[in-house]
Amino acid sequence: MPEDRILDQAATIVSWLHRQALEGAAAGTILEGLCARLVAGDLDLERAIVAFMVFHPQFDAINFAWSRDTGRAERHTVTWQLILRSTPSPFAHMHGTGTEELRYRLEDGEAKLPFPILEQLQSRGLTDYFAFFQPFGGSVDPQFWPDLPSGVTIREGITGSFATARAGGFHRDELAALRVLAPPLALAVKTAAAHEMAEMLLGTYLGAASGRNVLRGRVRRGQGEVIHAVVWHSDLRDSTALAETVPLEVYLATLNAYFDCVIEAVAASGGEVLKLIGDGLLAIFPFGAGTRAGEEACRQALAAAREALGRLAEVNARRAEAGMTEIRCGIALHAGDIMYGNVGSARRLDFTVTGTAVNEVFRLETLCKVLAVPLVISEAVAALYPEQLRPLGQHTLPGVGRAIKVFSLPGPMEG
Repeated sequence: MPEDRILDQAATIVSWLHRQALEGAAAGTILEGLCARLVAGDLDLERAIVAFMVFHPQFDAINFAWSRDTGRAERHTVTWQLILRSTPSPFAHMHGTGTEELRYRLEDGEAKLPFPILEQLQSRGLTDYFAFFQPFGGSVDPQFWPDLPSGVTIREGITGSFATARAGGFHRDELAALRVLAPPLALAVKTAAAHEMAEMLLGTYLGAASGRNVLRGRVRRGQGEVIHAVVWHSDLRDSTALAETVPLEVYLATLNAYFDCVIEAVAASGGEVLKLIGDGLLAIFPFGAGTRAGEEACRQALAAAREALGRLAEVNARRAEAGMTEIRCGIALHAGDIMYGNVGSARRLDFTVTGTAVNEVFRLETLCKVLAVPLVISEAVAALYPEQLRPLGQHTLPGVGRAIKVFSLPGPMEG
């Protein structure tokens, strides 16, 4: 078979990459499909990677690594701290210098290689390495990357690499094909990266399900649906006094420690955190029609409450050892039919929940302080929950035209 077969097929692969961009394929899927086509065209490919930067509170870049052994592209998240610790690397070098192509022959064991990753690939028997960088024309704002060395500019773009283990390395026409494919590959990956970043950011700020709803087009005022849900509201105790008596950074650290406990507990039990309101948190545990669905949602909500209070107890034990103040909160759980969707003005919308159950859960939470318990459960939740709860009496709440029976978990609980 002639060596230039892959170059002859490049135009077909370029067209396929354009379709992937238009159809919104995921970056890992794009890389897997590209490598499968290259291998089918007799390019002896052993390893391939594409990488791009993202805005995310927990990491700064994503890469997908394909291997011939598995035929799959594995997703990895990377922080800039890790990237800087791994420097020098081909990708960091290209982002920093704007170099758009690197190629290293790895067969010569005596030659000095400039990047540790190349030595690792050489030790694994790879013979040739080709990397590309497709810049976007902009640079990373240095204020968002405080760990970058002074004076270093990081250019935005897509990086990728291909490596082979074939004796003699890549043929000339194979390199020509990879050069032809790099721009459309970068375009397809950039499209996928933009969609993934939008979904991640909307999920981070609105909640995963709410973010997906907005991204899929539920953006008109009044657009939404009535759902059944257990509604959660929690609030940090004594936060006003704390804010007035400690430095701002200490207050923010305390607030974040509290949110770490409650948000992670809600998410771990399948709840959706909708909103952070000052030091309060609004979340839901949706369920379908039927008693069993309601029971499961109540179990999830109660499990989240137990987990949150348990996490706070662990945090407070460490804070006590350090001579720090205790973090306390109140949690209220209510259930009912609520409107889940868009409210606001034509200019400024919010994707959230509204309805009687939402209004009442905010007022129920104030009973935590009155009754000196960290958790208050409404009669609506108790009616769905099959296990024994501790009754706390019947109470009239401001703005609610009826008295509501409330409960808490069995056993001693101090608020």
